[in-house]
Formats: sequence, C-alpha cells, structure tokens
Amino acid sequence: MFDKRTIISFAVAAALLPALAGCGCSNSQNTQTEDAQSQQEQAQQEQAQQEQGEPVGIANPFIDCASAMEASSVAGFDVSFPESVPGYNQRFYQAIEGKLAQCFYSNGDTRVLVRKGTGSEDISGDYNEYPQVNQVNVGDVTVTEKGNDNLVYCAIWTKDGFSFAIDADTGLEASVIEGIVGSTL
Repeated sequence: MFDKRTIISFAVAAALLPALAGCGCSNSQNTQTEDAQSQQEQAQQEQAQQEQGEPVGIANPFIDCASAMEASSVAGFDVSFPESVPGYNQRFYQAIEGKLAQCFYSNGDTRVLVRKGTGSEDISGDYNEYPQVNQVNVGDVTVTEKGNDNLVYCAIWTKDGFSFAIDADTGLEASVIEGIVGSTL
C-alpha cells in the first residue's frame, strides 16, 4: 500500500506537528501569562505601598517652605520675592534642593508664580507661543515679556548665573511685571 518512505514521512510529520504547534502557542500564552502576572504583582506592590503610606510613582522634588528665607536655604542661594502682587493675597513658597526657589501668589482662583533657578535656561515652564513678545530693560537686565491683548503671561530673564521667570495665569500689566522683576534684583 504505502512504501516505506511515505510511512516514515507521515510519522515524522505527525511527531513534529504537535511540537511545532505547541511551541508557537505556549510562547505566546506564556508571554501573556507572564505579562499579566507582572502587572498584577506591580499593582499589588503599589497597593501595599499606598496602604503603608509609602509614595508611589515619581517623587516630587519640591519642598514646601514656610518663608522666602527657608526657600533660600533649601535652594542654596539668596532669593528675593516681592512682599505682594496686586490682587493676590496669599503666598506659598517651595524649593528644589540646590536648584530652584519659587513663590506662588494666589487669589483663590488664579496664581502668579515667581521663580529663581541656577543656570541660564528658561525655567518658566510656559512653552506657549504668544503673539506679543517684547524685550524691556528693568534695572540692568533685559526681560523678555510674552503675552497677548497687552497682558504679560510669561516673563524671563537672567542675571549673575541665575534664571528668573514670572508666570501669570490670567496675565498682568507690563508695569506690574516690571515691578516684580525689580523686587527680585
């Protein structure tokens, strides 16, 4: 009926077919199972950390400070922030050790942020494009003011190896911005 070669070929094919089919499926299934187990273990670890009060995720580098003096101490350099910004009655200080100090001025709904940091990069955190960009001189520094509708939303400048920035949620008049700049020099 069948010659010896045909029988051997069928036998080899029959022996290899489950092995080949099993390899393809088990790798995919094993990988999916391992991924699911890994995700489940990670979720369990995060849950345990939360229950124990441990932080989960990326650590916040900002340290809350009670005063400009404390922010200066944490940052490692002298800072000078204005006592107040017109229309904003609350102040809140933060610093990043050895890098940056900042003060938030708030009126409950909006805020103005004033920052000082090491280096000469733009530390405003505001990378919007504004239709109005002006450079003005305040004291011995040149300030770049960015905004629209004659309001300044972002101002940046550098002096003596430090970067400075003002970020205003709803914009401020240029004269107010320039007063803030003057108080930081």
